[in-house]
Amino acid sequence: MEIILAENHGFCYGVKRAVEMANEAADGKGKSYTLGPIIHNPQVVGRLESKGVSPIQEVADIDEGTMIIRSHGVGPAIYAEAEEKGLHILDATCPHVKKAQQDAKSVIEDGMTLVILGEKNHPEVKSINLWANNKGIIIEDEESAQKLQIVEKMGVVVQTTFSQFKFNSIIEILEKKSKNLKVFKTICNATQERQNSAVDLARNVDLMIVIGGKNSGNTNRLAEVCRDVGCTTYHIETSTELQLEWFNRVQTVGVTAGASTPDWIIKEVIETMKDFAELLAAEGQEEFKKGNVVEGTVVQVEDERAYVSFGYKTEAILNRTEISYPAPESAKDVLKNGDEIKAVIMNHIKEDNPIYLSMTRLAKDEDWQYVIEAQEKDEAIVCKGIDAIPAGLVVTVKSLRGFIPLSQGDVHFVKSLDNLVGTEFEAKVLEIEEKKNRLVLSRRAVLEVERQAKLAEALKNINVGDNYKGIVRKIMPYGAFVDIGGIEGLLHISDISWQKIKKVEDVLSVGQEIEVKLQSFDAESNKLSLSLKALTKSPWDVAEETLHVGDVINGKVVRLVAYGAFVAVNDDIQGLLHISQITKQRNAKVEDYLNRGQEVEVKIISLNKDEKKLGLALTELMEAKETAEDAE
Repeated sequence: MEIILAENHGFCYGVKRAVEMANEAADGKGKSYTLGPIIHNPQVVGRLESKGVSPIQEVADIDEGTMIIRSHGVGPAIYAEAEEKGLHILDATCPHVKKAQQDAKSVIEDGMTLVILGEKNHPEVKSINLWANNKGIIIEDEESAQKLQIVEKMGVVVQTTFSQFKFNSIIEILEKKSKNLKVFKTICNATQERQNSAVDLARNVDLMIVIGGKNSGNTNRLAEVCRDVGCTTYHIETSTELQLEWFNRVQTVGVTAGASTPDWIIKEVIETMKDFAELLAAEGQEEFKKGNVVEGTVVQVEDERAYVSFGYKTEAILNRTEISYPAPESAKDVLKNGDEIKAVIMNHIKEDNPIYLSMTRLAKDEDWQYVIEAQEKDEAIVCKGIDAIPAGLVVTVKSLRGFIPLSQGDVHFVKSLDNLVGTEFEAKVLEIEEKKNRLVLSRRAVLEVERQAKLAEALKNINVGDNYKGIVRKIMPYGAFVDIGGIEGLLHISDISWQKIKKVEDVLSVGQEIEVKLQSFDAESNKLSLSLKALTKSPWDVAEETLHVGDVINGKVVRLVAYGAFVAVNDDIQGLLHISQITKQRNAKVEDYLNRGQEVEVKIISLNKDEKKLGLALTELMEAKETAEDAE
C-alpha cells in the first residue's frame, strides 16, 4: 500500500505563530490564559494546558496575568475590556484574519453593504463582523446568496479558510446582486494551496485520510472537497481512530491535514498506516504480477463475489464491485457458473495468498479511448447519473466514473442535479486526465445546441407587437422569464402590472400560463422584452375616456402636502387639490381644512394623460376647522 502525503498540509503560518506565542507565554513568568482554545485542535490545547496555559471563555474569568487572543481573532470590545482590567494582552490573531477584520470595517465606513462569506457560528467570522459593528450579512452557501436583495454598492470579505470552490460559485451570484461589487479575497493562500493539493491528490488515490480537529472549519472543508471529487474520505483527529478494514484492497492512500494539526500527530497517523500496510501486504516473491491480464472460467458465484479458475492452483476472487461500474446489487445478476471472462490481476501474491481480479480495470482502457475520440470529434456520449453532490453530479460513462459540475448541468442556474440521478442522458467531454482518472463532462453543451436550434426556429415566427401564450419558467427579484414557444423573454417587474408590486411572486408563479405582448427584440443578443400590462389600457387611458373637465365626482384625501392635498378618485388615479382650490384664506394650512381619509366632493378642472396629472377643485370652498383654542 502506497501512502502519499499532500504537498501542502498541516500548520499554516498563522496557527504556527499562535502556538509558538502560547508556548513562549508558558515559559514566562506569571499565569497565562487563552481566550477560547488557541486553535481548533484538542490535542494541542491539552498540551498547552499541561504547561500552564489554560483556556477561558470570558475576560471576566481572570483578574491578572497574560491573556492570549487566539488565531481566530476577537472584536474591539475584548481589547478594551482586557485593558481596563490591566491584563497583559498577547495578540495571536492570524495576520490574514486581521486583514479581513480591517477590510470589513472599511466596507462599512465607505457606506457599502457588507457581505461576509463564511460559517455563521465560526469564531473568525464573528470577530470579522464585530469589527464591522455586526452590520455584515453572513452567507454560507449559494442558496443564501440567491436570496440577497439587489443593492447599489456591495463589499465582500471572506473567511480565511473558506472553500475556494464555493467562493467562486457564490461570487458569480453576487455579481448579479450589485453593479458596484468590491471583493476582498481574504482566503489565506495557504488555505487555497492546501485545498488544491488535497483535491489533486484525492483524484489520484483510492482513499483519503484527513487529519484534524472535528471542530476545525478548514479541516472539515478539506474532507468536503476530497469527497466532492468522488474519493472515499475519512476525517480523523488521531491515529487511534484508524480502522484496519478501511485499507483492505486499497492500493494508494492520500494523507492531508488541517491548518491546526501539528506534525507529531501526522507522523503518528502515517506510522500506524505503515503498520497496517505490513499486515495487509503479501510476503515474499511473486508468482503472478500485478497488472497481468488473464482469461478464466467462473466456477462459483455468491452475492458479493465470484471465484474464477485461470490455471493457478487456487481460484481468484472477483469481487462484486470489480465486475462492472456501477457495481451490480449481486454478482449473481451478472455472472453464472461456466462463464468465460477476461480480467486483470490487481495485487501481488505468493503461495496461498488470494489473487484478486478486476473486470472493470480491463474495460477502462477501451472506454478511455472511447471518450478521447468523442472529445476530438466534439460528439455527445451517453452517461448515467449516479450521485448528486453539492458541487454537481457523479456519472458513469460505460466503466468510467465522470463528473458534471453544477454549472454544466443545465442551461439555467440550478441548485441541484438530483433530478438526473438514475437517468441516462447525453453530454459532451470537457476535460480528460486519464492518469488522474479525471473525466469532466457537460450536459449544458448538448442542451445549448438543442436550445439554439429551437431558438432559431422560434425567431422566424415572432413579431414585435404581437401577443403570445407563454409559460413562466423562472422568477427572479427583477422579473420573470417566460417561454413563448421555444424562446424565453424577460417580463420585467415594471411590465407586469400598471399597479406597483413588491414581489413578482405576489402575482406570478412558476409553471403559470399567461398571455404577454412582445415589446422589443434585440437580434444581436436574442433578447426579448415582454409585457403583461400592455395587454390592458393604462389607468390614465381609462381616465381620459371616463373623466372630463367639469365633472363633479367624489374622492378620498390620501395625502396632505404644504401646497394642497392629493385626492384618490379611484383605485389607480390621484389628483391634486391645490390649496387655492380649498380656501381663499391667505397663508392657510391644508391641515386646518382637510383630514387624511376624508371624503370630499371635487370638480375636475384639468386632465393631462401624457403628464399623468389631474387637477381638482372643491365644489365649495371651506372654512378653517375650529380648534379648541379658537372656541375659548
